[in-house]
Amino acid sequence: MLDQLTAADFETLPDHRIEAQFGDTTVSLEIIEVRLLGPNPARRLPAFALTLRDNGADYYAPQGIYVYRHPEHGPLELFTVPAGPDGTGMRYEISFN
Repeated sequence: MLDQLTAADFETLPDHRIEAQFGDTTVSLEIIEVRLLGPNPARRLPAFALTLRDNGADYYAPQGIYVYRHPEHGPLELFTVPAGPDGTGMRYEISFN
């Protein structure tokens, strides 16, 4: 399933947001960037990365696999890396490559 996702699957989400389950907490993350990555022969579709932000968060989820709820594709288990705060909230990175 993950190898069938494209950047467009995230660029078109309502309000540019996606819900994630961080432990016992459900958070609504803002998608602040969807960027295409260089070609990867192991991936049939173009590789891409997401930068997400938990606006106003005073904590962060550690690196790990979390469940995201996509309105069209259902639950997705995605490896997520904290990228540090940006003055508005904590940023996270997810790569599809």
